[in-house]
Amino acid sequence: MGKNFDSVDGNMNILMYNNTVKKIKDVKKGDTVYGVRYNGDKYQYVKSEVLIINKRRSNAVKITLNDGRTLICSPTHQWLTKMGWMFTFDDDTLGHGKFFLEKDVKMSGISGNLKDSYKESKLYMQGYFIGSQINCKNMARFKGGETASLVLQEAGVTARLYNYLLYLGADATLDYCFAHDNDTNEYYVTAKLSIPYVQLVTFSERFSKNRDKEDFLRGFVGGAYDAEGSENPMVKRVRCCKRDFLNLMKQGLEMYDFEYVYDSQEMTASLVGGPSELLRFYNVFQPVTTSKIENFEIIYNHPDALKVISVEEVKCEDMFEIITSSRNFIANGVISHNCTTGLAKEV
Repeated sequence: MGKNFDSVDGNMNILMYNNTVKKIKDVKKGDTVYGVRYNGDKYQYVKSEVLIINKRRSNAVKITLNDGRTLICSPTHQWLTKMGWMFTFDDDTLGHGKFFLEKDVKMSGISGNLKDSYKESKLYMQGYFIGSQINCKNMARFKGGETASLVLQEAGVTARLYNYLLYLGADATLDYCFAHDNDTNEYYVTAKLSIPYVQLVTFSERFSKNRDKEDFLRGFVGGAYDAEGSENPMVKRVRCCKRDFLNLMKQGLEMYDFEYVYDSQEMTASLVGGPSELLRFYNVFQPVTTSKIENFEIIYNHPDALKVISVEEVKCEDMFEIITSSRNFIANGVISHNCTTGLAKEV
């Protein structure tokens, strides 16, 4: 006689704390993921540690959402909705007085799909180079007319750009230096990337020909944000750039269904949607410069984006029990409760 455990499909994606995603079945004990906490007034995203991960045997139920996403779990599993935590399916094991998912119930989580995997392809590198170099501080400060020096406030961003340029065949060098921020009148230590001016122009012209490719646009948005980003994230000081470059930013955001405020006079594009959309922005575009999305209230910018369409019993062989320190996690972009350890039903 087998046991039916509270569990979820191991093939669903879980949002890791480094803004990537993994299959739940590939997560290990000690990994860090995103969870949520309730402080009595509002839900907030928090860092959470995986405490238990075991393969289990269970009946399965599939939840289909109106954006095409599916969630597969045991009948007794709970999901966070706009009305609070609700069980998935009434299989007569939990008794009376419980609330179960049904059609049109609004789920809580990230409004858009997360990107399954992040690959630093050549096109991504090319887009990142174009996006970062057109926005960086002191771009193309010439030495004898032969060398362009690119200085960004975050040394980690410059180091990534340097590594990309080496991979792409540039004769680049990297040195640490002092820089001055005209906005704050402060001096700080950062890195200076130098590249022959001829190569800078050649690469810019050659790489820009791929501006209609998805990975190029993804890299472009990531590079532009790293060069002049903020926590919101806002693309700043792009007013010095050509309008075509801001259109690339718009293309990249719209390609993944992000909403933004566009100011044609100031030449800026600002992402809207709060912490949930910022998490998705980090996951999709993978910038170097990120901020901790903790202690911020979860804001739902798209109230109808996560509605239940159907709940039906299915078969699934890859069911896993997962328990975290926050007692929850994010599966396929939806906030999921811990799997409950122990016997739920005899089968």
